[in-house]
Amino acid sequence: MKTKQEMLKMLDVLTDESMPYEKRLEAYEYLLEDCEEIVDDMLARFYVSDGETGQMLIEILAGYKGNPAIYMGLVSYLYKGEDVALFARLLGSYGDERAVDLLKSFAEEYELDYNEYMEVRNAVEQLGGDWTDDKDYSEDPFYRYLKGLDEPEDSRRSPFEGMFAREDEEDDEEEGCDCGDSHGDECDDEDCDCHDHHR
Repeated sequence: MKTKQEMLKMLDVLTDESMPYEKRLEAYEYLLEDCEEIVDDMLARFYVSDGETGQMLIEILAGYKGNPAIYMGLVSYLYKGEDVALFARLLGSYGDERAVDLLKSFAEEYELDYNEYMEVRNAVEQLGGDWTDDKDYSEDPFYRYLKGLDEPEDSRRSPFEGMFAREDEEDDEEEGCDCGDSHGDECDDEDCDCHDHHR
């Protein structure tokens, strides 16, 4: 059972940027669950944090549903644009239906890459919204990678093709010799190539 004192200690570790990253990461993982008791304390630290610390705090807070302040924090990080895909996904899982119209407007207002577009679309649908804005991403590198559009044609060939080709070549060579099965022992034709190839 976690105690409030222990939770606050972990919060201190997380927000102390002089601490080793491994220790801060341990605190992050600790605070992800069963720390509802200090949500207000985490929010207070969030308001005075930025950069990596601020992002770690809002990611933790995204797991504690139903708080309008947390919803607004997620929205603010979405609009910062540093990790659109992540914060679209977090807004989708947070469950506040107000995010449906917000995410749709965001997609119209900003130029999204295919990964961001799909996370925004998935979030809208997760929240029960309808998605009708089907943009053309056929030139987006990530889209082309997922669809295999830039793979060279040779990469789609069967790995056994070369093996069968070699067997066919060997058969052709043997068929080309008409000096008999013994390949040279009984061949009297001096012009026959089998003396060079089969001895």
